Amino acid sequence: MRLLAPLLFVLLAPSVHAQYTIDWSHPAADTYKNGVMAARDTSDNVVVVGTRSSFVGAAHIYTHKYDKDGLLLWEQVDSTGVAWMWEQPTWVLATSTNDVYVTGYMYTGTSDIYPDSVVALKYDAQGNLQWRRTLGPTFLFGVYVRCAVDANDNLYVGVAGLNPGGFHLIKYDPSGNEVFHTMEANAIATNMTSMRLKGDRIALVGTGIGAVHGAVAVWDTAGSFLWSHLVTGYGAQDVEVDDALNTYVLTSYPDLVAPLSGRDVVIKKFDAAGDSSTQFAHDFSGTEQPARMTLVNGHLTVIGWTVPQGGGYMNWTTFRTDLNGALQWNATYNAMLSNDEIPGWVAAKDNGDVYVTGKGGPLYQGQYQQFVTLKYSNGVQQWAHTDPYYGYNGVACVLGKDSALYVLGQGSMTVTRYIDQLSTGGATMALRTGLHLYPSPADQQLTVSSTAPFAGPEPYTVLDVTGRVLLSGVFRSATPVLNVSGFPNGTYILRTHTGIALPFVVQH
Repeated sequence: MRLLAPLLFVLLAPSVHAQYTIDWSHPAADTYKNGVMAARDTSDNVVVVGTRSSFVGAAHIYTHKYDKDGLLLWEQVDSTGVAWMWEQPTWVLATSTNDVYVTGYMYTGTSDIYPDSVVALKYDAQGNLQWRRTLGPTFLFGVYVRCAVDANDNLYVGVAGLNPGGFHLIKYDPSGNEVFHTMEANAIATNMTSMRLKGDRIALVGTGIGAVHGAVAVWDTAGSFLWSHLVTGYGAQDVEVDDALNTYVLTSYPDLVAPLSGRDVVIKKFDAAGDSSTQFAHDFSGTEQPARMTLVNGHLTVIGWTVPQGGGYMNWTTFRTDLNGALQWNATYNAMLSNDEIPGWVAAKDNGDVYVTGKGGPLYQGQYQQFVTLKYSNGVQQWAHTDPYYGYNGVACVLGKDSALYVLGQGSMTVTRYIDQLSTGGATMALRTGLHLYPSPADQQLTVSSTAPFAGPEPYTVLDVTGRVLLSGVFRSATPVLNVSGFPNGTYILRTHTGIALPFVVQH
């Protein structure tokens, strides 16, 4: 179990934990596992995939499923069965019936990677393997794979790096039967970065052939190729499709906003027929490189990084536009001047709240990057959580039900569940539940004050921020007292049997 810096939590907890609660945080028992991607099912369970580096061995596809209370429901390992061949997951998603699809690829090598074939897996909701499919051959320079699922639980696998080259789109029915395997009419893609399914449209984007090009290709769900284009820019980083089937491609290109503005963020818009209607360029006073975007409720939210015009370290940039390219807000995160801040993933709500996870600072003495998760509301940072565990970078985040947010960290394949109190008025949770904890911070004892007697014996647990249970018992009076004299300085969570979760701080 990793140790957290107690002083950092003492300093941050009074301000930060008035705005969010860490419900639980669980690293994998195997610290060599690296998190890759996360998804949520209809029961608010979170499914994550990861792997190990091949140079340390056992580089398989690991799939973990946790319930909303942090209980590990199941873990599955997919292996090639060949000692010198490894696997790398790339994507995971859950179906309407809580089945789980995973995509990835098989490869050989340790320092140099030589892809062999694409792999697609299906597990049922209980973690039983339903089927496994492979596709090949692949090019040695790399393979890129992602997947999407429709309302009938058909799986669509997008690939670049299969032979022959270009984008490939493969459809499987829920039983694993291949419905079609099709390609773009003229191969223009050399890799793939993103994929979206909207209605009956599937869009794939990546880097295009030639100098400074992105590529986009679109099919319908019956497998008919519709259109493709090269896009002027440094690759295509992401794609979105709106309700009118307009397609938005995220890229970058120099000096579009103004002469000498540096590399600018570009969103290229295509109509449903594939005609290029317009593009929108944005500059944030430096060299920009976009990474991801998400379309929610008629707004595009984009994350990326910016190097200031005068040079220096990368700062993490988040901004939002409408579908006509009008900038609504932008925000910069630069908490550590002596190192880079780089976002990894973004999630947005219909009400405009935006959550971003990645790596940056601040960390003691500014020597290392660390895990960071932020929340913005209308471009204003509402809260930030940082974790000093070195190497734990935020790589994915998904919205849970109500006010929950799941974040996957790269290091130890760590899953954290936040309760965003600002989205539900949670800052007044103690008042609404009738429970108050004092003193804050606590030293030797913590008093639990209730405005009304408990209806009966009330079981409780006290957890640290990793989800480890430190204390448990039963409340039998209106003002029970807990002995916290042996707790290290830090932040803890008191949870009752009725579902109340309240943070408190211990400082000796």
